[in-house]
Amino acid sequence: MKYLKYITNGALFALLLAGCSDDLDNKPVVLPVSGDEIEFGAASGGFTDVNPESRTIYDVPAGSTFDNYQLLNIKWQYGIDQVRVYCPEGADGFRTADYTVEATDASSGTSTGFLVKNGETGVRWGETNKTHNFYAFYSLDRMDEGLQSGTKVTATIPTGQEGGQLLSYNNDGTESSDGTGPFKIITPDMSFCLMAGEGTWTPGSDKNVALTFTPIATVLDVLVNGPSSEQAGGIDAMKIVSVSVRSKTGKNIVGTFSYDLATKEYDFSATDGSQTATSIATVQTLDPTTKNPVEIKTGEQLNVKFFLLPREVPNGDLVVSVFTEGGVVYNKTVSRTDGGTDDILSAGLITRIKTPELGGQEANNWMSQIPDNVLFSQLSLPGTKNSFAYNVDKSFNPNSGISRFYQALPPLGINATAENSTQFDEGVRVFDVQLNLTRDSRTATPVVYAGGANVVPQITLEDVLTTLNGKIHPKSKPVTECAVVFLNFVNGKSVGGTDDVFTWLSAVMNALDSWNQSNYDILTTFNANTTMLDMRGKIAVIFNLENSDNLPSGSAPVNYITGLSTSVQNTSIVDATFSSGAGVRIQNLHQCNNPNFESTEAGDFGYREGGIGLVPYFITKANYDDPSVSCNLIETKYTLMKQINSEIASSAGKLYINDLSGFCVTANEESTGYETFEYKEWSSILGAYDWRPLVYPYWYEGHYYDYQKVRALPTNEYSGAQDGDRYLKSYDASTSYSDLGNGGNTCLFAQIFNAKAVDEYSSLVGSLRQPLGIVLMNFAGVGSVTTNSGNYSVQGIRLPGLIMMNNFMFPLKTGTTTTRSSSDTSYSKEGNVWD
Repeated sequence: MKYLKYITNGALFALLLAGCSDDLDNKPVVLPVSGDEIEFGAASGGFTDVNPESRTIYDVPAGSTFDNYQLLNIKWQYGIDQVRVYCPEGADGFRTADYTVEATDASSGTSTGFLVKNGETGVRWGETNKTHNFYAFYSLDRMDEGLQSGTKVTATIPTGQEGGQLLSYNNDGTESSDGTGPFKIITPDMSFCLMAGEGTWTPGSDKNVALTFTPIATVLDVLVNGPSSEQAGGIDAMKIVSVSVRSKTGKNIVGTFSYDLATKEYDFSATDGSQTATSIATVQTLDPTTKNPVEIKTGEQLNVKFFLLPREVPNGDLVVSVFTEGGVVYNKTVSRTDGGTDDILSAGLITRIKTPELGGQEANNWMSQIPDNVLFSQLSLPGTKNSFAYNVDKSFNPNSGISRFYQALPPLGINATAENSTQFDEGVRVFDVQLNLTRDSRTATPVVYAGGANVVPQITLEDVLTTLNGKIHPKSKPVTECAVVFLNFVNGKSVGGTDDVFTWLSAVMNALDSWNQSNYDILTTFNANTTMLDMRGKIAVIFNLENSDNLPSGSAPVNYITGLSTSVQNTSIVDATFSSGAGVRIQNLHQCNNPNFESTEAGDFGYREGGIGLVPYFITKANYDDPSVSCNLIETKYTLMKQINSEIASSAGKLYINDLSGFCVTANEESTGYETFEYKEWSSILGAYDWRPLVYPYWYEGHYYDYQKVRALPTNEYSGAQDGDRYLKSYDASTSYSDLGNGGNTCLFAQIFNAKAVDEYSSLVGSLRQPLGIVLMNFAGVGSVTTNSGNYSVQGIRLPGLIMMNNFMFPLKTGTTTTRSSSDTSYSKEGNVWD
């Protein structure tokens, strides 16, 4: 047996499908008849006492432990598991068929079973004076093709290996009924455990055929040790989002391969030539009931299993990574301890790995898991909208106030206290920055603007870039991260800045050119061919511009988007253009309805029944003109979010931005928007009623918040008017402020919409996995926000976590890297410590 650091190669595990459903020793031999269907039965597989109701690979046999087991139990899941059987000597037209494994005697306590055909016919005998060879494959679900006219099978082992139940065991080996046992297991999906079955029938033998199934996948059995309170800075529990294994050199360890059951030969050309990143496999460690990450405490352990391609992986090339909530990743290079150079993984064997105790990792480094050759455009990137608007107004009136704050954590820690976490530390890699100028001049200093004013104490663009550069270049750590920064024009004339885009662009580019000269090769452009390796340690600045009248010009490498609509009322996907020439698709509807309002609270403001509540003015007009337009803008935004996800899945070559941020309108005209209409009112002066005013300017001007109420008013004098009645001069507004939407209740919106986004992204499993583009959101990095009106659950930890994790659950497309790999093995550390 080979002894490796945290690794021990276990013995091959096998399952026997054999003869018939009865005791073969007590029955006379029954010879087959040519053309009859063949009976495949099962006898004892020789395993320890097991529960035949489920087939697992997480059972350590009685008398063994994780450290010393030589065999793992495999059991059929009766009525569910399916196989394909092929016999080249079978009757013409009946040489292949699909079967389901059924139990012979469920009370026997052994792995017994027989095969029941799925279709109308099964495999049939050929000439019974000749030897018959049988080849079978499990699992039918993972087979792409094969065993139809030959002995070759093509199958796929996926990147994302979704787990099953979360089980918990006590120290004595008994299952913990309340889930508090110290040994936790994410049960694997056994359909990934690919097995090849064989059997031979010779003339004169009984007609029942024995099939022996042998696993051909490689199993990696990983035991994650809970945090060391000392190493983790006093933290005695951590939430584990996933566990991954990857090849440093990019060797594909999952994907599509072929196997010839007759010759025992493998062919990995399909995955090696796929131009996708299949050098990583991930098990998502979520409680299937709560959908929350699994928490392990000091002294506890979490066990997961991977099924990998049956190929060798050289010593020092394999890295096991534990992904904790918030984006901190613990990496451990797997290497031998005996000085040998043999491979770490071998085809068809089980390899055990124990990790060190969690702790000692400070920098957020989730991008370290992304293979160097992955295309940057393929990534799912969590980001924040109005990143520096992070001072939540706790005295905000949720019914009539306006909040312009979208975040609760500082993005980078500038001017923040040392104990504060930051958006970057919680995994955010895209930042949205509004910039004002210190004066109306092309030589002015660009400063951060947030929450309706310049940030105090002042934060310059130079401060932002310098601090962010420090984040992606942590001291004494490998450079693995990168960042994207959106820069947005602020019309700051009223606060000492400029209202001219050309002046603003010139001042910002002067600042970028100056910073770039002092920080060479940090700012970068990107396009459809840019890889993750090209981006490591880099910052991509993107100007958001409404048109192409003025474009950035200077020596610093920058990107820009033209045609970006800054309206908060975009009820359809926005088309724009990237500086590389690629198209940009943007979902950025921000101004939404407030379902917390009831009719009696809405007053003159627009209100709609059916749980819609308070609505902006613009949608009341759109709905009046076209009744098919919904006033439920939260649902409209949800539909747009799904639409852009669907577009990403079906097309390529574009930049996709799914902006999940926004606000629910409040009973404030600056929040809902409005239009003014000229009107006369039936009123009395000294007892004399008339339509007033009677003197110049002859009309009053009123603010209206619901166009439906506007159209309910007459446009001419009428008889029978009551005190206070009005009629309008016309239905054409004298002045329109319908495009207003200067904020509202951002906390309520995040509570509602972030939860919807979590449900949507959680539903993308298996074949539904896809890139998600850049995803902006409210309140990233915090689970809840508290104001004077209560506590809002904003899902700000779960949502960015799902975005990050999505990168490791399916094979990303790859390109060609042009520089030295940043994941060099020189970063590995020996001993019982993390890399």
